[in-house]
Amino acid sequence: MEFYHLKSFVAVAKVQNLTKAAKQLHTTPPAVSAHIKALEQELNVTLFERTSKGMLLTPHGLALQEKAQITLNSARDFIQSAVLTDSPLTGQLKLGLNLSIRTQECQRLLEQLQCAFPKVSISLNPSNSAEILRSIESGRLDGGYVFGPSGNEFLAKFITNRKITTVMPKAWMNTQESEFQLLEKGTWIGMGDDCPFDNELVTRLPSAKISHFSSYDEHTRVDLVSQGFGASFVDESELLILPENVHQTNVLDFTLPLFFVVLASRPAEPLIQALLNRVEMLPE
Repeated sequence: MEFYHLKSFVAVAKVQNLTKAAKQLHTTPPAVSAHIKALEQELNVTLFERTSKGMLLTPHGLALQEKAQITLNSARDFIQSAVLTDSPLTGQLKLGLNLSIRTQECQRLLEQLQCAFPKVSISLNPSNSAEILRSIESGRLDGGYVFGPSGNEFLAKFITNRKITTVMPKAWMNTQESEFQLLEKGTWIGMGDDCPFDNELVTRLPSAKISHFSSYDEHTRVDLVSQGFGASFVDESELLILPENVHQTNVLDFTLPLFFVVLASRPAEPLIQALLNRVEMLPE
């Protein structure tokens, strides 16, 4: 029985709806449905009656609901109490980063891993979301931070919603055109490789011209913008001090959910389980 199976069961029991539960868990309805089905098969009981009014608990489901919540609470308490416990775990964790190590989400995880597992080495691999997901699926990475949904083959822990804003060369402002018009006709520096940022750009500005320059690194893209190569979407929390010749605009602002992802088939592995335990402790 997996921890996330119980989380899906408790969420659906509370809202009686797969879609609403999936939204709360920041995953997809098919993924939640698969968790419920796996739990029902393992327990050999039917937990829900699927009706036109929603997912209603069966007598078996009703009897197990409170126990499932108690189990989840106990697991979280256990994780909290184990933070300072030394661990015999050794090995290496290879993590993909689609954000700066300066961000609090990344800092907190690295601090917890260093404190709890001093004998485990951590390899940090900056990249974009699409490449990180491919590397996790192929085994080149053990987990990583990605923007947007990741699919049923992954186990994703919601971290936070990040505000994405736009930067462009300040020299573009020397016209009578609106910021939106300038962005619509201007050249854009992309993240590349099917990144959610680039997908948002295609949705919001279908006619946007994509530069042959692209970079997953926020600061490299800001440097390219400062040199006049084009505009770019950037994670606002990564913008500490803008170069003097760069202008920030909110006309296309949007949010993207940030997740920590591992392969769904690996949570039972000791190192992956230890990693997920620390991710679970990160505040949303």
